[in-house]
Formats: sequence, C-alpha cells, structure tokens
Amino acid sequence: MKIFLLGSGPAGAWAHAFLDKGAAASAAKPEIVIVDGLAPHDALVALDVAPTDILVLAQQAPFVSDGAPADVSIDAVRHEAQKAILAIELARRIPQTLLLHPAEVAEWPQLITGLLGVNSSEVPPLAEPLAIGLVAADESAAVSASQSPSPSLLRTYLAPLLTAAEHPASIVVAWSRDCFLYGDAPGEGLPATVELAGRGRILAYGPYMPLPQGHWRATAYLGFSADVGSMPFILEVDTDAGITRGFFEVKQGGIFTLELDFEVTDPFHPVEFRLVSQDSALEGLASLIEIRLEQSPTTGARV
Repeated sequence: MKIFLLGSGPAGAWAHAFLDKGAAASAAKPEIVIVDGLAPHDALVALDVAPTDILVLAQQAPFVSDGAPADVSIDAVRHEAQKAILAIELARRIPQTLLLHPAEVAEWPQLITGLLGVNSSEVPPLAEPLAIGLVAADESAAVSASQSPSPSLLRTYLAPLLTAAEHPASIVVAWSRDCFLYGDAPGEGLPATVELAGRGRILAYGPYMPLPQGHWRATAYLGFSADVGSMPFILEVDTDAGITRGFFEVKQGGIFTLELDFEVTDPFHPVEFRLVSQDSALEGLASLIEIRLEQSPTTGARV
C-alpha cells in the first residue's frame, strides 16, 4: 500500500505523525509519501512512476474563513490556488481519497486507523491539532506593492478550488472585474468602465491565475455604452496549450455574454484573458464585468 499525504500547517503535521504511528502498527507497512514541499509537477510525475493507492488530504483553509487575515497578497492567493489544484489533480489520479475535514477533528484517528486496517487501540494517542482553520502567519505573504485580492476572488475562485478535491469532476469558479488589470495603465487595476476612444488595443488583461487540467468554458459578461456604435472585439485566453480567440461585434449598448471554450494542459500555468478592441473609436465605454469558468468533461477547445 502506498499513501500520498498532502497537508499543511498543524493539520498536516498531525496527520503525518499519526500516519507514521498507524503504519508502524499495520501489518501491511504502507509506504507514506509526503507531498507538501514537493514541486507540483514533481508530485504528479511521481504518480506516473509509481501508482499510489490512497490520497490523504489534511490541508488548511487559509483566507476563506471569517477569521482570515486581511493583509493577503495576490501572490499568496496564487500560491494557495496552486496547492488546491495539486490536491484536485492528485484526487483525480489516485483511486481513493480520504479528506480530513477541520470540523471532524475528533474523528480523524478512527478514519486513519480504518484506512490502515488497524484497531485504534493499537495506535498511541496523539493530541489533536490546533488552529486548523487558518494558515499560520508566517505562511501567508504580506501585501506589497502588488495588487491585493478582492473578497470576491477569495469567495468565487479560491474557496471552490479548496473544496473541489472532494468532487473534482466539475468545477465552477469566477473572476470578477477587480481581478483584472488595465490595458491603458499596465499593472493597475481595471476600472469599472474603459474609454474606447483611440486606437484598437488591449483594454483588459489578467488575472494570471491557474486552473485545473481539462476542458473549460468561459462565459464573459461584458457591458457597452449606448454610443459604442458598431465595433469589433476579441476575447482571447492564453494558456500553456496555446491561445484561443473569440471574435464578436457590438452594434448597440447593453450587457452581453460571450462563451469561449478552451483547454488547460498545465494545471499550474497562469491563465491570462485579454479583451481587445480591433478598430479605432471616437467614443464609447466598455466594461468587463466578470468571467465565469466551468469545467466539464464534455467541452472542448474551440477557435
């Protein structure tokens, strides 16, 4: 029996210690591989080299609870998203997954001993882990000059990824306007409305966040002012698999949706969307409201 343990903070440390105690009491003497600390790509390669029987997840849930720190940087969110995506990719590849939920701490010893096929009385007791709900202060990155994440990014992107390992078949996340950057002022946050007057150009881009491997459908919610006239635009997504483009023409003001199917081959590669105006304009306003992303095994990349 081979067990992969992906854990962090006190929860991960406790699970590691208890698994070691349980393995010593087990007749099967399972091999335990600690994933935390391995590069995400290396962890997936290790599965290809030697298949694993069981995945144990004992991760923290940083930045998403009511007590989460306020000074979280955008880079810290990307880091936690990569860890969550690693859990998703491992759960998809390993036959059995045991999730150690923070709300069920008292049941963890029985869950692990049952997994190992040993009697709980044969394993020396271990004090329950503390402070399971939040990442330790030294594990989070403080806000710097970089863009800081909005609460919506934590709620509509990171939180669904953190819970998706339990049901990894279909995932839905969303990136709101304040996740994106302004094409006319690179590095600055995207304003609520963008002036179209001037040459054709990139109006909005970002958010450089990773997504799990597979086929995705993006639904972009876009707004245009009544004076926009007739104007062509491009919405494109850049992943490690290439660039997928959707062409559309706006002929009147209003709120519109545009669907774009694309593929993610590298789940740890940052994904970038770009909203591009193709022609010059004298007037008009545009707004990138939100991009909703839904993963489905039946969708395919389409140009």
